[in-house]
Amino acid sequence: MCGIAGIVQSNGQNIGNPNSMAAIRGMTGAMRHRGPDGEGYVFLSPAASTPGSPAIALGHRRLAILDLSPAGAQPMRSHDGRFTIALNGEIFNYRELRAELGGEFRSGADTEVLVEACAAWGVEKTLDRVNGMFAFALWDSREQELTLARDRNGEKPLVYFWDEARGSQSVFAFASELKALAGLHSSRLDPAAVDAYLALGYVPAPLAIFRDCRKVPPGHLLRLRAGRIDVRRWWFPEKTPAADGRPQGDRAAELRSLVADAVRLRLRADVPVALSLSGGVDSSAIAVECAGQAAALECRAPEAFTVVIDGDQTDLPHARAVARHLSLRHHAIEVRSQAAAKQLDLASAHYDEPFADSSALPSLALASALAGHYKVILNGDGGDEAFAGYRHYEHIAAKQFLKATAAAAGFGDGAGRIGVYVQSKTTFRLRERSRLLAGHASGATLQELLASDSYLQIAPAGGALQRALWSDRHLHLANDLTYKVDIALAAYGMEGRAPFLDHRILEWAQGLDAKHLVRGRQKKVLLRETYRNALPAGVLDRAKHGFGAPIAAWLAGPLKETVRASLPCPLLDPEGQRSASGQRLWTLLTFARWAQKWGAQW
Repeated sequence: MCGIAGIVQSNGQNIGNPNSMAAIRGMTGAMRHRGPDGEGYVFLSPAASTPGSPAIALGHRRLAILDLSPAGAQPMRSHDGRFTIALNGEIFNYRELRAELGGEFRSGADTEVLVEACAAWGVEKTLDRVNGMFAFALWDSREQELTLARDRNGEKPLVYFWDEARGSQSVFAFASELKALAGLHSSRLDPAAVDAYLALGYVPAPLAIFRDCRKVPPGHLLRLRAGRIDVRRWWFPEKTPAADGRPQGDRAAELRSLVADAVRLRLRADVPVALSLSGGVDSSAIAVECAGQAAALECRAPEAFTVVIDGDQTDLPHARAVARHLSLRHHAIEVRSQAAAKQLDLASAHYDEPFADSSALPSLALASALAGHYKVILNGDGGDEAFAGYRHYEHIAAKQFLKATAAAAGFGDGAGRIGVYVQSKTTFRLRERSRLLAGHASGATLQELLASDSYLQIAPAGGALQRALWSDRHLHLANDLTYKVDIALAAYGMEGRAPFLDHRILEWAQGLDAKHLVRGRQKKVLLRETYRNALPAGVLDRAKHGFGAPIAAWLAGPLKETVRASLPCPLLDPEGQRSASGQRLWTLLTFARWAQKWGAQW
């Protein structure tokens, strides 16, 4: 976890002047929490041999995890001096890539491996070989080209500002967090982004909440050259070959091998690593592999931590049972609702965009409790989207079976439509959003994001369950779940690592037949079978328990006065807000508190 930032001026001015230097330092200063261990800057003047070439400044805030010495500081130049890079995140297979590259290295950092790989193989070929979570900026001094690239699942954020209307005076800027661009945008809301938020509870890429700002989508890269921007995909998971019908026993062995290797790579650190343990199947499977790696290396396994909200100990006994079974040191972290209003305002300060996922609050609590003790924490994120862990997958699987049966009899095609699936889960429906937006937007943003040419629609062959999983992996997981974890942990100088988000696991899992995912009311069929003999039976057979805050109780209790003082939000139609309750009320409240904190306006 680090913070990167940059400014590109297309008018050929020397970016090393005091104003530009102050601007880039201000941008990185706004993200000091992401990298409290150091800062670095590079100022590159326009090329004298190329009239009109841009000037660029790169800034970096360091969270030292690999090679803690000054040799790992950034921005970092390639050995030949052509490329300069600033990296946020981790390249987990950097040792393997380093061995493949050969030659001498000046540090033990993954950043040096990445920049040398780009120099040797090119950006696209390097990205195909990389296993990691990252967002990086790469400046090519020979081609006078800036490349921004983001990891496959959006684990590391990357937002940019570009006001094309300025023409030759245009400034392009980017950063790990939107707050670093506050000196450039006007805090004017992007209507499409607000529309998407009211539908989904988060703002999906490429949208960003403020005008003239955008996000690089997960699995995409952006190139800026000669004042023009080109954004394109570099990850194409739909091209992964389908599973080949091997028996389930072989599948279980292959899955166990994939998860074990994903954990092995994500335990690489020159600092201690902790484990978030809910007692559910996903984090418990990760705990099994952590214990196995520790035994193989004859070292101590990570400490495990469980969040308890308002004394709700639904998860705690299961987490303790797993920890005892694997001989892991275990701790419980208490979160109390008396501090609910304070936590909500804290979330509004840390999250750059309105964010209605209530699990952000316990995520912040976990990060706060571990701050100063750990920089790296493993979690089970991604298991639900890879192996069908959410309750609504039961209904989709049942309907898919019925539709497939009807299709066999000639009454239907047995397929599902992603657009219909996403629309069915929206917090506010189209007509409601149109009213709330009061003429600022039509409420049609979601349909545009899910247009036929969107990569969200390019799902591999399969029925409704497979398409729902594809949608959740590329929309919900890559824009909600990863954003939540990154911001919460970054607020306290930490990074999360999620082995189930290893692209090899997700690509492999998308070829699974429905029978390996959901069977009746049992979900994650194959994952449970894989760890049947490695975990206590009670853990594998328990129902899923969510990680969110108890918003119904909070809204009726400790947040009652906050609701009265904050709603109706003046930025939205007042009448459309009056009857809201439950998740809808929470969505409006988080938007209102966020807008007040960041001075948002139309």
